Amino acid sequence: MPLDPLAPLKTDPKHGHFPWWPEEGDDWVHPEDVATARAMLPSPRVWRRDGETSAGLVVMRYGETRIRVRRTLWITVEWEGYDLGDLVEVRPRGMTNEPHTGAIREMHWDAHAGAIRYQLTLADGTPLERWFGADDLKHVEPPVVEAEVRREPPAESGEELGLA
Repeated sequence: MPLDPLAPLKTDPKHGHFPWWPEEGDDWVHPEDVATARAMLPSPRVWRRDGETSAGLVVMRYGETRIRVRRTLWITVEWEGYDLGDLVEVRPRGMTNEPHTGAIREMHWDAHAGAIRYQLTLADGTPLERWFGADDLKHVEPPVVEAEVRREPPAESGEELGLA
């Protein structure tokens, strides 16, 4: 009996971290990205793999930071629905947490908890030092700024219209 054809695997985006420098030397990193990679790796930061370049390098993103690397050993983690820059609200959870609204500024893998931990920056730019779990957070839609419409009352006399 013939086997059913398998659907192609969707490989990106995936999330993970580099708890070690994956290879000897820097040959696995695009030459223009070595300094950035050296500054940020190894670490518990959770990177997002976002496809490949035409040269076959994998594009890794951590917020606005991007590095291009060869496929190499890293630890994949389950994505919890949040990315760097997402606007979130901290849930009070029975007054365990102080309610805040802010943007996610750091995502780190917590091996002990087996989950991602998040740090926020409040709207006024104040960074919170506390780390939160995904259960502590809730997505918030950014406020929609509408154009202000100003309506002037009609003129009451001909003077205001320049008719006098």
